[in-house]
Amino acid sequence: MRPETIAAIRTTALGLTGLGCLAYGLAALVLGRPDPVAWYWPSVLGLLAAAVISVAFMAAGRAAATASKDELYRLVWRRASAQAYWASLAIFALFAVLGATGQVVWPAAVAAMGCLMGASFLCLFVLHDLRMR
Repeated sequence: MRPETIAAIRTTALGLTGLGCLAYGLAALVLGRPDPVAWYWPSVLGLLAAAVISVAFMAAGRAAATASKDELYRLVWRRASAQAYWASLAIFALFAVLGATGQVVWPAAVAAMGCLMGASFLCLFVLHDLRMR
């Protein structure tokens, strides 16, 4: 397996997990309850993504796995981490206002914040990875 294939598998798995977390967070907000679907759904998506990525790394071998974690991967990771940090701060501020004004119930806000913060990093990682490739 080539390093490009591993990177594509990693990007796809992280993107699907990010979309799942985004859907869960938005559903919690729209429905106004912290458990719009089973509470373990985002965790299962993350664990499945980790399993798929790990199997891809093991199947590719050490050389290809090491090559797939090149400078571009580290640059994309750092950029997504930095932007997700600021997005998380904005999410906290937004939900503090929404919760204080009674527009969102607190249990739903907390569930949405957790999933949206995770989704922000995952979606930003995929966005930057696709833009820089």
